[in-house]
Amino acid sequence: MTDIFGALSQMRTLGQEGVLITVVDKKGSGPSMVGGKLLVLSTGERIGTVGGGELEALALQKATELMAKRSHHLQVFTLSGDSYTENQVTTNMVCGGTVTLFFEFLPFSPTVYVFGSGHVGRAVLWYLQKLDYLTVVVDARAEAARAVEGVNRVLTGDYPEVIKNEAFPPDCYVVIAGYSHEEDYVILKAIVEGGCKPRYIGLLASRAKGKAIVSRLEEELGPGLDLSMLYYPVGLDIGGKTPHEIAISILAEIQALRYQKDQNKHLGR
Repeated sequence: MTDIFGALSQMRTLGQEGVLITVVDKKGSGPSMVGGKLLVLSTGERIGTVGGGELEALALQKATELMAKRSHHLQVFTLSGDSYTENQVTTNMVCGGTVTLFFEFLPFSPTVYVFGSGHVGRAVLWYLQKLDYLTVVVDARAEAARAVEGVNRVLTGDYPEVIKNEAFPPDCYVVIAGYSHEEDYVILKAIVEGGCKPRYIGLLASRAKGKAIVSRLEEELGPGLDLSMLYYPVGLDIGGKTPHEIAISILAEIQALRYQKDQNKHLGR
């Protein structure tokens, strides 16, 4: 039996999008069974079936359209070959029945890496759990990292080694809130050197500290670094200095970038 639900879980972990097609109704003869499912991934991979043949070919075509539109759809298919109504799609099959398919677009959940499990890092992770993000806490201090509850993954160890071995998904978000300025520098340098291209890197730093870190990076790695995704001071300019207020401003910045709300005032950049 095809493990659709296992595939859905893996799809979410890998940050993939897709369309889940479910047989929700069937009348008369036909190859489909109510409850049958076909998962179409953004990579083109297909898992499961809604009956095969021309019906499935048309369903795959519709799934591709809906993935581009990022929307859901309910569609009736006739399997008689010669009947047609305004709300039905006619196939050349001669089974004689109708099949109703529900197409559910499944957006990917972006991954947010929080480096550092101090006050601000824990606050950021707490709010992230209320939203549809995958959360990863990264901290060289294993005990501190494992004390953070509700995250999807915990990574511990030497920062450059952890970053080197991690397959960062495209369009991920990174928040750097390390224990010290030197730790923040080591983290950012390892990310830049590793070729990781997050959509966003938020550095918990004053403007002066951020400039000093960037200058040091350019001295060690050479000028012309692409740091267009780096934001410091981190967060939207909404006020507040407590860890939770800072966390809210960071999440607001991530949300603004995710949904392309460019009119917001950022603290950095």
